[in-house]
Amino acid sequence: MTLRQFLRILVQAQRAIRAYWTNSVFIVCAISLGIAALTVILASMEGASRKAEELAAKFGPTSINIIGGNLVEQAMASRPMTLTWNDVRRIGDCMPGAERVSPLLLKAAVQVQSGGRRHTTDSLVGTGAEHGPSWGWYPETGRDFTREDLELARSVCLIGAATAQVLFGSADPLGRIVVVDRVPLVVIGVLTRQGLSSGDMDFDDRVTVPITTMIRRFNLSRHYLSQVRVTFAKSSTPQHMAEYSRQLRGLLRSLHGIQDGAADDFLLVTMQDIMDFVDVVKGSIVIFLGLVAVVTMLTGGFTQANLFYLAVTDRSVEIGLKKALGASSQAIFVQFLLEAVLLACLGALAGLAIGAAFGALLSSFDLLSISLSPTVFLLAVLMACAIGCAFGVRPARKAAGLAPVSALRGLS
Repeated sequence: MTLRQFLRILVQAQRAIRAYWTNSVFIVCAISLGIAALTVILASMEGASRKAEELAAKFGPTSINIIGGNLVEQAMASRPMTLTWNDVRRIGDCMPGAERVSPLLLKAAVQVQSGGRRHTTDSLVGTGAEHGPSWGWYPETGRDFTREDLELARSVCLIGAATAQVLFGSADPLGRIVVVDRVPLVVIGVLTRQGLSSGDMDFDDRVTVPITTMIRRFNLSRHYLSQVRVTFAKSSTPQHMAEYSRQLRGLLRSLHGIQDGAADDFLLVTMQDIMDFVDVVKGSIVIFLGLVAVVTMLTGGFTQANLFYLAVTDRSVEIGLKKALGASSQAIFVQFLLEAVLLACLGALAGLAIGAAFGALLSSFDLLSISLSPTVFLLAVLMACAIGCAFGVRPARKAAGLAPVSALRGLS
């Protein structure tokens, strides 16, 4: 078959699609649903991977968070605080690679007001000096805590971007007074927006104060801490971090007097733990959406095949006339296969549009992180072409195999 003949058949296939537009619409709709599901899967996988990398970068690849309490055997509300200031001192003394050991106190759901505006912020947090380097979270405007703020237990605070928006709108919060649980504090900085949340807690909706201020002014425990963050040298490799984590666990078990075989009364969280958790969540999403995509694509393929079988019967007179006028079986086969592939490509474009719109909807509700890329587009189109070819071959063979005489019986 020459190129000229192929182009002529391609034009005829396009005309047939327009002529039998009802069948064409049903086929496009059936295929587009499968491609839409596939688009959401691929885009969510890319989005989850980027989100994991972003989350890991914000957490810090050379940091370990220590959370007090047994998170496996005890619920959040009943979990006792097990980390102490002695743990902070001993970690600093006994862990040779530790550059910073930063304690943290946390109080949830705190009333905040400024001027005439009231707000219940998700958390009140007390940290040590140099909040930015310790937690990898720097003020976007204003300044960080200093050692003088900590030593003098000054009534100063850093507020999250969401808290600043609620209390001050577009006004500059620096130097303004906020009252937190009837304690007045001067805003010295607004933290960079993180865009992260944990359960119902928005990381950007918080008030952060020096930990000494939190202990003295908010009557919290002077002995126990909610978390401790240990930061190691930036040159530390994943192998180093795994060894540091092992040493840190052994040190804390010794400090807390935990016997061999007993469960830890703390939890160590590293960047690798976060990546592993994201991979598990991503895998669950991909399995669920993958099953949906397979079912919808197979449904679209079978719908296409059945409609093409019916089309062969309805167009038997057309096929007979073409063969009577000299069209070869190969030309008939190629035309019907081209129709299947063209309709599959149209279904791919419609499916990509539906998938992108649905993905944007999920992203707007923070249900899923979606990232569309040329790779997603290419894979969706290739899958659509594969569906068109796989489910279009048998109907095309049936059309090509019709005898002219039997095909023309419909004229009588």
